[in-house]
Amino acid sequence: MKSSKTFLLPFSVIILALVSGVLLWSASGFLSASAQAVYQTPTPDAEGRIYYTVESGDTCTRIFLLTNVSIDDIIRLNGLTESCNLIIGTKILLGTVAAPELTQTAMPTATIAPEKITPTPTPEPGFAKVCVALFNDLDGTGMRTQGETYLYGGVVSINDRLGKVSLTGTTVAGNPDEVDPLCFDNIPEGSYNITVAIPDGFNPTTITNYPLEVKAGEQATIDFGAQVSTAAPGEHNPAAAGRSPILGIIGVVILLAGLGLGFVMWRQRKV
Repeated sequence: MKSSKTFLLPFSVIILALVSGVLLWSASGFLSASAQAVYQTPTPDAEGRIYYTVESGDTCTRIFLLTNVSIDDIIRLNGLTESCNLIIGTKILLGTVAAPELTQTAMPTATIAPEKITPTPTPEPGFAKVCVALFNDLDGTGMRTQGETYLYGGVVSINDRLGKVSLTGTTVAGNPDEVDPLCFDNIPEGSYNITVAIPDGFNPTTITNYPLEVKAGEQATIDFGAQVSTAAPGEHNPAAAGRSPILGIIGVVILLAGLGLGFVMWRQRKV
């Protein structure tokens, strides 16, 4: 009987140890699963601090199991005593993380080149400018070429077709690179006839009547050509026309009378 009790005692201890181990393992697994199922890591605040709000039934051990923050760290961070007494509803500090550094990058500013604006002279509304030149057409081509200068004395007339405008002027002489032609300012918009009277001693090499449509704000320049005139054979000579035929007749009579007087005197000497 004594040997049987001796055998059962160690066997009972072993059974109790196994049961206790199984119970402890199940409890720790249950707590760990509960912690993982219930707890969500809080979001750090603006300064990087992570807080936990104490709930009913919380202890430092339970918070450790939930957050994996050691009990010593919980006590140190929150200034608690060794007993780690907690008050429901208070926030305890679990740790800090480095707050992300916000780097503000300046957005590139688009640079727009200013548009270059070239001022355009604005003519007087409704008016134009007409210039007329008379050039010495040396080669007779009807086009002004290098070395052909302006002629003086051409009478220019500008008349609109409605009879409202009638202007006259005289062409100027000189080098076209140095002298401006005859110009008429403030010519109203409309249709015009431009004519020129060629001065004496010249013949025209271009037309002398030019129709022109004048538009407001424009400047028109018209070149007329003229060439020195030469007397053709058989053409009337003003110098010869100035001599009188009577003087020729008187001259012949005087010549014949002289010859007759000379003949009479010669005969008398001979007799």
